[in-house]
Amino acid sequence: MIPIKDLGSVGFIPDQLAQELPDAGLSSISNIRLRDGNVERIGGDTAIYTTPPVTPYFCAPYSTASARFFVYAGLAKVYVDDGTTQTEITGTAPTGAAGNRWSGGTLNGVLVLNNGVDVPTYWGGNVANNLATLTGWNSAWRCAAMRPWKNYLFALDVTKTATRYPHMVKWSSAADPGTVPASWDETDPAVDAGELDLAETTDFLVDCLPLGDQLIIYKQFSMYAATYIGGQFIFNFRRIPGESGLLAKGCVAATPKGHLALTNGDLVLMDGQGATSIVSGRIRNWLFNSIDQTYYDRSFVATNPSYNEAWVCYPVTGNSVCTRALIWNYVENTFTTRELSGVTYGCSGQIAVSVDDSFGADTVSFDESSTSFDQAQLPLSKSQLVLVTNTPQVLAIDVGNDFHGSTFTASIERTGLAFGDPAIVKTVRAVYPRIDGNTGSTVYVQVGATMDAETPYTWSTAVPYVIGSSFKADTFATGRFIGYRIYSEATFSWRARSIDFDVKMAGRY
Repeated sequence: MIPIKDLGSVGFIPDQLAQELPDAGLSSISNIRLRDGNVERIGGDTAIYTTPPVTPYFCAPYSTASARFFVYAGLAKVYVDDGTTQTEITGTAPTGAAGNRWSGGTLNGVLVLNNGVDVPTYWGGNVANNLATLTGWNSAWRCAAMRPWKNYLFALDVTKTATRYPHMVKWSSAADPGTVPASWDETDPAVDAGELDLAETTDFLVDCLPLGDQLIIYKQFSMYAATYIGGQFIFNFRRIPGESGLLAKGCVAATPKGHLALTNGDLVLMDGQGATSIVSGRIRNWLFNSIDQTYYDRSFVATNPSYNEAWVCYPVTGNSVCTRALIWNYVENTFTTRELSGVTYGCSGQIAVSVDDSFGADTVSFDESSTSFDQAQLPLSKSQLVLVTNTPQVLAIDVGNDFHGSTFTASIERTGLAFGDPAIVKTVRAVYPRIDGNTGSTVYVQVGATMDAETPYTWSTAVPYVIGSSFKADTFATGRFIGYRIYSEATFSWRARSIDFDVKMAGRY
């Protein structure tokens, strides 16, 4: 009997040869969460809020003293929803295309939006008012990205009339609480607005995001840090060592470990001093070989704090919207994947909308439900990951057991197991998975084998394993290298922590 324990402790590592992975490593994985040493079927999602009348390409939570809103922007219209009423706040219609990603955020309680094509706009939280043109901003100017930090707005890659300044960082004057900046005039000595070209490197500015008391500014292949110093210069800018940048706007998110940034060819953790790859030798080649080379700039990074996860969402080759999420558990430093369908953007925050948690509204059987009886599925006590799609829908993640009404397959696979000696021929006679879940639900187990690690595996017929009654799965495979699969196709939750193999060792031939 050969055990493999803590199946979720190593995660998905496709860049290494399967026969060189630790025993708990996984060769293939889909719609699985790794948590506390377990592999478990990932949660579902459900549509929330009123169905958007346009395809959203940007979303963000936004709160005032009296209401919580969910904001989403399409190509030509912008809406807010407080969980009861959907309100259009467009004002002057934007003219951007799907590739013109929105940026912005909340400055001093005021929502600021920018699509890189039109004049930036703002909204103060009153549904009777539309988005207004940003005060103090020259109507002949445009910027590729705009973000709030401290009491300032920062504009990156600025175009003045017909002249583009792709290295320019421009900041506003300081704004009082509840207001937007009054001036962007860097020549006015009465205000602290300014601008600076970060032209030490030839690559262009992409996006920025606060990290503690710094603003990390990302170019295509380099990074800079801004700190507030006051006085004549207002901010100090310094180059961060390394040649990592950012793949596209929205491709960075803040985690407790630092920024997780999707760069041109790497996925790095940025702590303010430098960037460290977290995928090198593990999953980097697999990831960048699967990102579509035309629509790579539709990728984005969002966090799922309730599960200690960061989601790198991207279009798989041949798609123009995000169809897969690479999920990094930043506490356990493991990777897994989840299928997506037509996702255009995502965000996390407190969501002011309820779903029907009643017993009668549950679409699965009592035994199959993944939640406790009378459990609120969208409590304000936690930060909720939300994705928007081109269907269009607003989806709350990890709510329910299916993908907005459709079941899905959750699976893990491991090949290359040599059980200590790759030269010995082994026969697997049975496997003993330790699977928790709903009594009576069925997962399927397969074993496979090959005599040569470079040749295809011969797989046994899938054997049903009934949770609560099955003790083992009688299945056979013979070869020098052994593999196994565990998967489910129905709508129920399960998790597996270990698996034992009943193996008979033979000779070398």
